[in-house]
Amino acid sequence: MTWIIISTVLAGSVAWLIFIVKKEKAKQKEMRSNHFQEVTAIKEWQKASMETAATKFDEKVMRLNESFQREIEKLLIENEVIRKNYRNGEEIITHQVLENFKSDLVRKTLISPDEMIIMPNIFIPEINGNTRQIDHIVLLSTGIYIIETKHWKGHIVLGLKRMGGHKFSFLTEIIDSEKEETLVFDKDESGALTVKTYENPISQVQESAVILSNYLQDQDITTWINTLVFFNYDENEKEVHDWSDNSIVKRVTDKEQLQQYFIHELTSKDRIYGAFQLQNIKHLIEHANYI
Repeated sequence: MTWIIISTVLAGSVAWLIFIVKKEKAKQKEMRSNHFQEVTAIKEWQKASMETAATKFDEKVMRLNESFQREIEKLLIENEVIRKNYRNGEEIITHQVLENFKSDLVRKTLISPDEMIIMPNIFIPEINGNTRQIDHIVLLSTGIYIIETKHWKGHIVLGLKRMGGHKFSFLTEIIDSEKEETLVFDKDESGALTVKTYENPISQVQESAVILSNYLQDQDITTWINTLVFFNYDENEKEVHDWSDNSIVKRVTDKEQLQQYFIHELTSKDRIYGAFQLQNIKHLIEHANYI
C-alpha cells in the first residue's frame, strides 16, 4: 500500500515537473518571439529612418545643385551684359578688380555678399533731359561711391591751369586761366612724342556725383556721394603727376590703392545703410538706368 502511494506521488511530481518545464519552454518561446519581433521592428524603423535621411540628403544635394546652376547662369548673364554694355576694356578691368575684391572681403567674412553692390555702366537722367553715364557705382554700408575709370598710358599731368603754367611755360598761352586741364604725354609706335588733352576727370566725376545726388534726392534719399578717379593702366606704363587743388575727389593709380581705400572706409566709418536700404537704393538706380 505504501509503495502505491509513493508511486502515485512520484508520478504526480513527474507530471507536475513536466508541466512546469513545458510551461517554461512555452514562455521562453514567446519571449524569443517577442524579442524577434522587437528586433525586426527596430531594423524596419532604422531602415525607414535611413531611407528618409537618404531622401532628404538627396533632396538637399539637388537643391544645392540647382542653386549652384542658377548662380552659374546668373554670372554668365551678368558677364554677357557687361560684355555688351561696355564699349571699351577699361571699365571691364575695373569691374573685375571690384568683383575680385568683393569676393576676398566675403571670404574673409569682413562683409556679407549683400553689403557690397557693384553697379557698372549706369545712366542717370539729368534735369535738361540728357543722361549721364557713370562707369561704376559701388554701394556699401558706409555710403555710395562713384568711380570714374581712366585707362591712360604715359605721363599724365592732372590739374594743370595757367597759374601753374610756369612748369610748362610754352603752354601758358593756350590753356584755360581757371579751368583745370588734363594732358597725357606719351610716344606712338614710331617713337614720336604725342600730347593728348582730355576732359578733367576730377570735374567729370564731381558732376556725375551732383547728378546722382539730385536724382536720389528726388526719390527722398539725401546722401553724400563719395567720388574716385581710378587710373587703371599698367603701373609700369603710366605716371600720374597730380597738380590739382581738389581735395574732395580721391585719386588712385592701382588696384591695391583702390582696395585699401575701401578697406579704410569699411573699418573707419560708421555704417549708415543696412542690406535692405542698399537693395532699395540699387532698385532706384536701376530704375533710373531705364528711364
